[in-house]
Amino acid sequence: MIGRISAFLLLALLTACTAITRNPVPEPLIGLAQPVGFQNVRFWGDFNDPAVVGRLLDARAGAIRRRLASSGGRVRYLALSGGGQYGAFSAGILTAWSATGQRPDFDGVTGISTGAIIAPFAFLGPEYDDELTEIYTTLTTADVARPRVLTGLLGGMALSDTAPLKDRIASIVTPEFLSRIAVEHEKGRLLLVGTTNLDAGRPVIWDMGAIAASGQPGALELFRNVILASAAIQIAFPPVRFRVEANGREYEELHVDGGVTSQVAVLSPQIPLDQLESRVGRSYRRDLWVIVNGGITPPPDPVKPSVPGIGAASVNALWYAQATGDLYKIYTTARRDRVNVRFAWVPPEFVDQPEEKFDPVFMRSLYEVGQKQVRSGTAWRRYPPNYTP
Repeated sequence: MIGRISAFLLLALLTACTAITRNPVPEPLIGLAQPVGFQNVRFWGDFNDPAVVGRLLDARAGAIRRRLASSGGRVRYLALSGGGQYGAFSAGILTAWSATGQRPDFDGVTGISTGAIIAPFAFLGPEYDDELTEIYTTLTTADVARPRVLTGLLGGMALSDTAPLKDRIASIVTPEFLSRIAVEHEKGRLLLVGTTNLDAGRPVIWDMGAIAASGQPGALELFRNVILASAAIQIAFPPVRFRVEANGREYEELHVDGGVTSQVAVLSPQIPLDQLESRVGRSYRRDLWVIVNGGITPPPDPVKPSVPGIGAASVNALWYAQATGDLYKIYTTARRDRVNVRFAWVPPEFVDQPEEKFDPVFMRSLYEVGQKQVRSGTAWRRYPPNYTP
């Protein structure tokens, strides 16, 4: 009995010692908070404020007018979903697409979670295909995170430490890389990444080009942290802290994986594109390609009768349901706004299973699936899954 009491007291002591203190944004100020030193570099993904809608429409109209001058009357967008190591599918599609010589110079690219890591490469173009291939065919779990299970259980914020991933992002997003993003942003191109604000429980869309072009001394760190936050799988990876200010005071936000609130995001039901077209002052063709880094139906997999096994299976089922729902939302909005949309997802014939969270053998196999689909002309679908026109 004494031993059990001692163990309990030790556990309580350890939990108290690892308790995390922070200064969250007060509820009335959540909508006013901005990253310290920055303005107009992000917006809510589920906003309904007419003033915000108007500001975004005006900003995009000017950018699109600049782009239409050299794009033959078309604007082309790419949306990349979450999916962890399944991002190898997008890498395979993009690199094979480059090889055909038909890959567009996208006017806008959006990314969620693993898609946030891919998005800057896709935005900058085929010259970064080698880097994309290297990441999604050689990355291992140790390159992404270190286990911290005991710390996480005893009052920490996650079951692992993502310092390796943070270092990898820093090695990619250099000052030169950021400058290139800024140059493309000034041409009217759009690079967006989604995170989830845990305190608000809402999606946040970050304008990465605006961050890169801001000229602020903290732009490089903020850019890196947004990518890290978007890829911060809840519970497994720690949230990313953002210093923000509101009403002259500084606070802190916690952001995690954008996939918590949306697996893929690009078209907004809140912004009818006919309003954008009227601001541009001319009609133009709109094309959108959506890549889902995963399948649409989960493969049968007997669940281990344990808390971790049941929890993992539940989250997995949620991912598939959410991704499908997002595709239907995008399709419905695309029809309303006269956008020519195409979808790609991992075919059901691909049944390989990874041996770890980031398995290079598995990723190489999936990368080849994406490449083969492009080469065979079977990558793109006109409708979301199980849709009957």
